[in-house]
Amino acid sequence: MAEKKYRVLELFCGAGGFSLGFKLYTEKNYHPYEIVGALDCDANAIATVRSSLVRAGYEPDKAERITICGDIREDSVKKKLYEACAEADIIIGGPPCQSFSMIGPRSGSAEKQEENVTDYRNDLFEHYIEVVTHYRPLYFVFENVLGILSKKDKNGVRYIEKITGRLKKAGYCLRSSNPAITTEFVILNAADYGVPQLRERVIIIGNRLNRLNPFPKPTHCPAERAGDAGLLPYVTLRDAIGDLPPVVPQITSTAAGKKKKGVAICEARKQKIARRNLKRNSGADPAEYHWNALNRSLFSGNKSRKSFLRFVMSKSEEPVLTGHIARGQQQSDIILFRFMEEGTSSKIFGTHDILRNRRLGSLIKYKMDSFEDKYKKLPWDKPCSTIFAHLTKDGNRFIHPDGRQGRTITVREAARIQSFPDDYVFEAIGNRRYTYIGNAVPPLLAMAIAGSLFRALNSGELHEDEIQEEAEATGTDPVIQAELQWT
Repeated sequence: MAEKKYRVLELFCGAGGFSLGFKLYTEKNYHPYEIVGALDCDANAIATVRSSLVRAGYEPDKAERITICGDIREDSVKKKLYEACAEADIIIGGPPCQSFSMIGPRSGSAEKQEENVTDYRNDLFEHYIEVVTHYRPLYFVFENVLGILSKKDKNGVRYIEKITGRLKKAGYCLRSSNPAITTEFVILNAADYGVPQLRERVIIIGNRLNRLNPFPKPTHCPAERAGDAGLLPYVTLRDAIGDLPPVVPQITSTAAGKKKKGVAICEARKQKIARRNLKRNSGADPAEYHWNALNRSLFSGNKSRKSFLRFVMSKSEEPVLTGHIARGQQQSDIILFRFMEEGTSSKIFGTHDILRNRRLGSLIKYKMDSFEDKYKKLPWDKPCSTIFAHLTKDGNRFIHPDGRQGRTITVREAARIQSFPDDYVFEAIGNRRYTYIGNAVPPLLAMAIAGSLFRALNSGELHEDEIQEEAEATGTDPVIQAELQWT
């Protein structure tokens, strides 16, 4: 097989998780994909992708040229993209999901929901399709949240129907090779592909090769079904982050002013907190890499853990651990996090007949009207719940299962849960990094999609010259013929 390189362009790239999965995919010891372009409107996101490309061996000048920071709605930005990236065999990405998500404005007040109907991000898919139409790639992969299936425009038309309709009109076949799938999209759960997280996403795959689209075969399943299914058990939270060094949060003095005796007591308490914090190890960034703990976890785990840790572990000659610092917490939250039971949420605090629950509930300083489960303590031996960008504001739904640490998950733990390798550096500061991690496509899920596309592209060896010859012979693009069969 010739070592052909398929050119990949990522739109709305964010921190580059999608293209990272394609870049890391290997077939018989060679990398069949080359990243030829990345576009996003966020400067930190583009800086992250750019530095990732340089670390992967791209010349700095080339990495800078092919990573475009700008608003895709502007013609000048598209022109810059087309000049930097002349051709693309595969286009990947998905518009920002906040306007489609069921946990964003769509779940808010009537006013917020009304604003959501006219959110400009609703129609960013049109620009994705415009770029697809310009390049005419062999394949595209469109990713978004489940909420896109129910979201409607002001005329009552579902966005998923608008998107698939426009893509078919652009000349792409959306049908899946999996006979069980009758829709023009698929729903993939990242946990089925070795990601330690229950994360379902809508994926639309399209091609202009007159073929049914590949469906990535799951490699993992719930542990109780693994034996019968012949698959690996899900990667658990313990598998994913159990090796990382324990850290504890610094105590914040946010609530100090609530003391009855006023400012003098408040200042005294602040000084006491400062003294206590000197003895608390909240981590360092960067920190020395934790080889001993990682190796202990690696060699004591099952095949799922071994496979995952070998993927995320540092491959650098001078490895360091970045982003593993505990977020500061109020003392009341630290106590709450310590004594909540693993795998439970604050919803149980409504069980007032249990004294323990009443006492824990009294530690919560926020209104619980909107979300009774605002606080969740993650279980060790299951995949994590879906990581999302709200972690930037607080991590209360992602409390570390080890009560002795009394904290929420760190940036590095969130990155591990999303399957980012330890060497991956997010070019942003502080909690802002959670946004890029939460919005990303998990690299391991992207690798599974990349593998299925590679096998499809190399089954039958139908290449560009053959496509053109067939079109000239029939006078019609073959994908049009395929689409006529479905309409």
